[in-house]
This record gives sequence, structure tokens and C-alpha cells, in this order.
Amino acid sequence: MISVPVSPYVELARWVLERLSVDYTEQCHAPVFNAIAARRHGGGTVVPVLDIGTTSLTDARQIVDHYETLALPTLRLYPTDPAQRAEATALFAELYDGLGVAVRAWAYAYQLPQRSVTSRAWMYRAPRHERVLVALLYPLIRRRLGRGLGLHAGSIPEQRALIDASLHRVAQRLSDGRRYLLGDRLTAPDLALATLITPAVLPTGYRGPLPGFDTLPPAMQRDVTEFRAHPAGQFAERLYAEERRPAAA
Repeated sequence: MISVPVSPYVELARWVLERLSVDYTEQCHAPVFNAIAARRHGGGTVVPVLDIGTTSLTDARQIVDHYETLALPTLRLYPTDPAQRAEATALFAELYDGLGVAVRAWAYAYQLPQRSVTSRAWMYRAPRHERVLVALLYPLIRRRLGRGLGLHAGSIPEQRALIDASLHRVAQRLSDGRRYLLGDRLTAPDLALATLITPAVLPTGYRGPLPGFDTLPPAMQRDVTEFRAHPAGQFAERLYAEERRPAAA
């Protein structure tokens, strides 16, 4: 699996593979440089890319969908009832394409100016030459990522509004006391929420190199504190505590 270890989308793929006891090797890369390795395995600029020999799965959604067809009934992440499956599919897409994208842009808007902390996360388990290049070329990589994410002076409040709206809808679902987003069992939307909100909650058990709370800018610390207190943030932390398997050796 080609990855940028800090990516929540990579964490979503990790969780699915480990939940199903699928053996895999994670090949870690720094942002931008990941595209070189990904293209060798049939992908592009998006991570994760999972080369399974017969084909390549080129994002986390494809990984979820592929292993959903192979899982035992008790481990499947989508309901069998057509109406419930349609609801789960729509909710997963909302979180994957909406919340996850907004959280990523919000987090990078705060963190790209924090060179030492951000470059350290990018270097995590990357090849030595990539670590050297990140140290040398950080301003160029920062600008490229900023452009790719469409960041601008108003990105933080803009993305915060999108996050708040998404989490409000999650809280409405959870307000009846249910344990999971779709009722009484873990489904794909639960994993999408738990993983894709991680830059805003920093849960214990995340497999990637999240920054420490004390290293965050003060304004981001205030946001993270609010997100942790939100029902959706507490839900994500509970899933990590109760559903995430201990890290494999």
C-alpha cells in the first residue's frame, strides 16, 4: 500500500484491512513524492493506492468497496437490506467527499505555516532521500499543496463552517442514543467519520503521525477542544477505544 502516513484516508484503509485481518505492507512517502510511487502501481496523486497483484485500488473508497465483497457477513460494512444499504452508501459519500475534504483543508490551513511540526509528520517513515528533500524544499511543497487544496486567507472559517454543518447532522443522528450512525452495528460510515475527523480530534490509537496538541497554534487548539467536546468527536474517540484493534507488530 502506497501511503502518506499522516493521511486520514490512509487510516481509513488501514482500519478496513486490519479489521479483516488482511496482511499488507505500507510503503510510506512524503506528500508530492507519493505520486511517483503511486504511478508505478497504477495510481495517481491520491493515496492510498493498494496493489493487490491482479489490479490496483486507487483510493480508500475502492479499498472499502473491494474488501466489502470478500468479507464474512458478520464483518461487512454495509447492510444487506437495499434501503439501508442505500442510506449507508449516501452517508459514507457525504463524510468521505464532504467532511473529510473540509477537515483536511482546515487542518492544512493551520499547519502549513508550522514548518517544523508539519515537515516532521511528512518525513515519518519516508525514504531518506524524501526526508532530505522535504527539509530542503518545504516552501515549494507547501505552496503546491496550498494551491492543490485551494487554500486562501479565509479558508479556516470557510472550512470550519462546512465541518460544523456536517457534525451537526452527525449529532442529530446520535441524539437518540444509538451506538452507531446507522443503528446497532458498525458500518462504513462509522469508520469514515472516525478516521476522517482525526486531524480535528487527535484521537488516541491513530496509526499515523498526528501532531501533539501542545504543538498546535492556539486558535487550532481552541477548535480541537471544541471538536473533542462535540458528540461527533466523542463518538470518534469511542470508536477508536472500542473498535480499533491494537497495532500489529
